[in-house]
Amino acid sequence: MNTFHGRTAQTVGVATAAGAALAASVVAALPDLNGDVRYALGGLEVSGRGGVSVWDIFVSRPLAYKLLMAGLDEVRILLVGDGSGNTTNLVLRLETYVLVVAVIALLFVGVRRYAGQPAAAGLAAASGLSLIVAPPWHFLEPDWVAALIAVLTIGAACAPRQWWLGALLAGPAAMLVVAVKASTFPIALIALIVIAVLDRRRAIGATLSTVAWVAVWYVLTKHFQPWEWTWLSDLANLVHAKPQGIHLDDLRKLRFSIGDAAVLSPVLVLAPAAAAALITRSSGHRRWIGVVVAVVAGGLSLAPAYGQGEFFNYHFASTVVLSAGVCGAAFALCPGFRLPLVAAAVLVTGLSIVLLHQPAHWRLSHSGPVVWAYELAAALFAVAAWFLAGRLPLSVPWPAGVVAISFALLPPVLPGFPYAFSTYDYTIPVARSADAALVDLGKRLGPDTPVLYLTYGPLNHAIGNPTSCRYPSPLWLQRGALLPRMRTRPSYADNLRCLTEDQDVKYLIVQPTWFSIPKSTPEVQALINDRFDCSPAALIPSPPSLVVCPARG
Repeated sequence: MNTFHGRTAQTVGVATAAGAALAASVVAALPDLNGDVRYALGGLEVSGRGGVSVWDIFVSRPLAYKLLMAGLDEVRILLVGDGSGNTTNLVLRLETYVLVVAVIALLFVGVRRYAGQPAAAGLAAASGLSLIVAPPWHFLEPDWVAALIAVLTIGAACAPRQWWLGALLAGPAAMLVVAVKASTFPIALIALIVIAVLDRRRAIGATLSTVAWVAVWYVLTKHFQPWEWTWLSDLANLVHAKPQGIHLDDLRKLRFSIGDAAVLSPVLVLAPAAAAALITRSSGHRRWIGVVVAVVAGGLSLAPAYGQGEFFNYHFASTVVLSAGVCGAAFALCPGFRLPLVAAAVLVTGLSIVLLHQPAHWRLSHSGPVVWAYELAAALFAVAAWFLAGRLPLSVPWPAGVVAISFALLPPVLPGFPYAFSTYDYTIPVARSADAALVDLGKRLGPDTPVLYLTYGPLNHAIGNPTSCRYPSPLWLQRGALLPRMRTRPSYADNLRCLTEDQDVKYLIVQPTWFSIPKSTPEVQALINDRFDCSPAALIPSPPSLVVCPARG
């Protein structure tokens, strides 16, 4: 009888955990893809329809990322046809979920070989949930993709029986972490550190393989895709007029941004305590090695945010995935830590839901105390875990950890909640996009009618008309109007050719709030005036956010 009740309770627990994970995943699938992702998709789609190769299109993202997005988009077109509505965006999200599940399965197989099934299950389940139930501003950003590929690197290194095969497979995966966005290279180092914790021989082989593959990638792209490096250099100059160094003011911004991200993603508050619980399972010098590994890995996960210097919330994507993985591993391996983790997750997540529900002006004015409170809570939880983990007599079954982590990942994906607590984009709510008017404009102009866009990329994704310009969202002309130093960059001169070369363009589509023609250089204004009639009488009826000018003659 006791055995029967035990199996029944376990079945109920597993079902509850699966239900919580599924519910969180469904909620996470409701929001639209974020503007940066639709920017990339829009550029690839409209320039691709205009005959420009994916290798030559500029969408402010490196080649590896463009190829991934183009591949996902091609599969989406095969499944549901062309378009930009909610259904197509959902299909893109579901395609990505399939990739995540495959990567997590490989991670489970690899970690199980060295750490056993409980640790593998905890790490894989939590990491997978954090990738699927990702904040909308994280999902499919290059930083998020880098985290996904870093997980793939660990699985690829550890899953094969032969260590040398794992090393060979890990190298190209780690190279992609670097190739998907240069600033995410520290995330590849985290993957190599995790591999070293599991097997030093595989880590050495994976490191050598990574160095070789990165060198090959650099030589090939430098020779065959030189514009990729020109764009990278110009983008770096756009963000930083001077080389980025170690500055106290930037460190303060980083500290504040970490706390702000923790309000949105409470797993960041729980992770230091989870790491402490895992470390205390060891003793002597192994314990202090664990401290060093935790500090280095955590610091590397923050390096992309500091290096980019803009401190956008999605720059912390890998930190969220790392934090969730640590929490999952601690819950699996530290039974005495389970009940405190569940309690802390409920407490902090409940508080985050209340705080994120507040109006934007309230969040902005109270951001300082809130950020300090979250960072102090993370420190106190870590100290408590260091001294109490493993000593508490009470525990809870492992399915409770899945429920707790699922709950802790929910705040950023709840409908109507903001993209960030108080940093950049804190006023943007999580929602489905309403771009029916833009889709209608594309149909009225004629879906195959070539146009020239002076718009931000997500609008191109909705409108869909082809363009032969390889700068479908003309960042360099737009920024050149505001930053004179950008007019001397090679990308500006190349972007300018779009106003002179293609004579088949029928319409100019302008988004005045993003691209100000009156503020542009006299040369840009003259080229636009020579080719397009933007007089009030000639304008094509369009949504209020746009101005559509017919070509002259």
